[in-house]
Amino acid sequence: MNPGNCKKENETSSGYGFGNVSKYAVLTPNDLELRRGYLIFDASFECGKKNCRGRNLGRVEALSEFEYDLYIRPDTCNPKTRNWFYFSVENVRSQQRVIFNITNFTKCGTLYRDGMSPLVMSTSRPYW
Repeated sequence: MNPGNCKKENETSSGYGFGNVSKYAVLTPNDLELRRGYLIFDASFECGKKNCRGRNLGRVEALSEFEYDLYIRPDTCNPKTRNWFYFSVENVRSQQRVIFNITNFTKCGTLYRDGMSPLVMSTSRPYW
């Protein structure tokens, strides 16, 4: 991954309160350069257009180098809910562990109380 291709600001889009994350490099407030382990988020799946509503990760904030607040955009068919998200993460160190806080997720009580959990896919393991 060439860090030079990454943005350090989120794209903007009208109507949602925050933009779309596309190759967004997240640095902690005390760091000025991108190193291995500083995550690069991308949610530009299924749509190559800049203002496509298919993107659903709106903003990422680094709380520390191992914890991130993620803000998802409203669902396409129901702007009052936020319960669908998908994104990729690059520039990860081997054995790196991170915490993702989905801060504005809706229906978390009804979904996760019944035993559901997010799926995670990694190229380093053969299962979800």
